[in-house]
Amino acid sequence: MKNQILLLLLLLLVQFSSAQEKLLEIPNDLKDGSRKVHTAFTIVDDRTGNLAIFLDDENKLYGFLYTPDLKLIDRFTSEGLPKKYNQIIGYSIKNYQIRLFLKDKKDKRFGSVLFDFENGTTKETLYDFKLKDEVYVEGYSNVSKFHLITMTKESSLLNLYIFEEGNAFTKETLDLSQERFIDNFGNEQNLNRIMAWGGARETGRSTYSFKVDKIDPESPNSIETTSEIVKMYPEKAGFKLTAETEEYTHIIDISTKDLSYSLTSIEKPTFSEASANSNSFILEDKIFHIASTKNQMTFSVKSLDGKKELKSVTVEKGEEISFKNTPVIQENGTYSKYREMEKTSKFLRRLEREDIGIAVTKHNDHYIITMGSKSEIHRGGAPMMMPGFGFPVGAAGAFTVTFNPTFFAYGSYSSTKATRIECLFDQDLNHKKGEIPKNVFDKIQEVADKINNKDAETVFKFNKSYIWGYYNKKQDEYILFKF
Repeated sequence: MKNQILLLLLLLLVQFSSAQEKLLEIPNDLKDGSRKVHTAFTIVDDRTGNLAIFLDDENKLYGFLYTPDLKLIDRFTSEGLPKKYNQIIGYSIKNYQIRLFLKDKKDKRFGSVLFDFENGTTKETLYDFKLKDEVYVEGYSNVSKFHLITMTKESSLLNLYIFEEGNAFTKETLDLSQERFIDNFGNEQNLNRIMAWGGARETGRSTYSFKVDKIDPESPNSIETTSEIVKMYPEKAGFKLTAETEEYTHIIDISTKDLSYSLTSIEKPTFSEASANSNSFILEDKIFHIASTKNQMTFSVKSLDGKKELKSVTVEKGEEISFKNTPVIQENGTYSKYREMEKTSKFLRRLEREDIGIAVTKHNDHYIITMGSKSEIHRGGAPMMMPGFGFPVGAAGAFTVTFNPTFFAYGSYSSTKATRIECLFDQDLNHKKGEIPKNVFDKIQEVADKINNKDAETVFKFNKSYIWGYYNKKQDEYILFKF
């Protein structure tokens, strides 16, 4: 019996060690006392390859900077900002100086913490402006500059507060007032209302505020993130904002290099019988749509300029979904507990009345496409991660970090509560039979499930690999693995 147990443990050890490579162990000898490390986040300098890792234990923020080959440059501690500044929304980098930008709980006031790894010092700053007639949208970082993005209430004005180390911040405005945004009832609306309401006439929500989900299209995504009305796709020299109405996906492509924009409004699939619930996802040069009533569902793919339809297939409620590679799955937040739904009609009813979404990722030149919905939730307010993934909801003093869409994708993917199907298509968008291959998040989750006593998980990309990390509270060290 003992030999069998030893053999089992050995097999588990071999399986664990072969699944990933330990990248780095970081002893947190800066920490004193028994305070729990709640949050970890990383910043990779795309120009130098340096890797910065930050740990937060409610009272202090610990910073570590490494070279691309993971040699320690320096590490020290910041006392941080007042506790009401609880969300880190972006960063800027200048040589060995990394500035973290934060906002308060009400999305009105902003501050920053500068980690100077050359001199081993920190500087905390509270900015002397407060949003009054503006709504916070998101933050965007492109290494040397941080852009705080806001929208003037009841308008089509997007404002960018631009921060660059060594200079006073500036404010620039992109005026979209000449663009036409039509709601679900044929009425022309300002962009603020379209982003807040999604084209609906009555919402019961604020006229102004809305939630933006940041998307990393290179990573697996869940319906939780892709079913939002407004999504942001960060890129190297700007970002795309998408806003959904019943008939259109409005794509606002913003260049932070020359502070310009372009607008493309792409028609969605429509049905003659009734209005449809719909959403979109952008990957590379394509836009993927799903639209559904209780009787019909259409999946379509167009070129990103909207000029060419590449794929369109419609399913009736009495038909089998011929292009699905999994059953219709109803999940409750864990991999091991879900049930299957047999009838297409039940699936369509869920799509029609819940928050619908579509997510797409590439695997060996094949498209893995998830279609489904999640139960409707309040869309306003700051995005929050699920408990257990580094951002404990309601934990006093803990940071929420919103600039890493890869980690948001991982957190929502591995705790999804959506009703969904998964489909496999080749590069020409022809359906392929077979099992859905495991992705990198599946592999990370398999390893994470085997480890107890872990806190402050994070996932990020570094040197063309996915890195997963957690805090070992028994050893007071942060451990990173490469996948």
